[in-house]
Amino acid sequence: MASALENYANKMVEIVTADGRVIVGTLKGFDQAINLILDESHERVYSSGQGVEQVILGLYIVRGDNVAVIGEVDDDTDNGLDFEGIRAEPLNPIVH
Repeated sequence: MASALENYANKMVEIVTADGRVIVGTLKGFDQAINLILDESHERVYSSGQGVEQVILGLYIVRGDNVAVIGEVDDDTDNGLDFEGIRAEPLNPIVH
């Protein structure tokens, strides 16, 4: 999988972690254990009662064993979203 991540290098990605967090940032690096280095990152905290809260993280490392899903973010689509109007239950952690 590490070689597939080369396509995402220096691009904006969204990561869903095994504990249910959603983190968005620029993929700056990775290794064979899928440890990820993100720059200019932030966490999107979803809530059914209010809009999406965006918590600034900056330069951030996500451990490979905590990565559930990673995908490239389309900037035009992402910039067009109204995060104040989005309501959603937070994701549950993955249970093995």
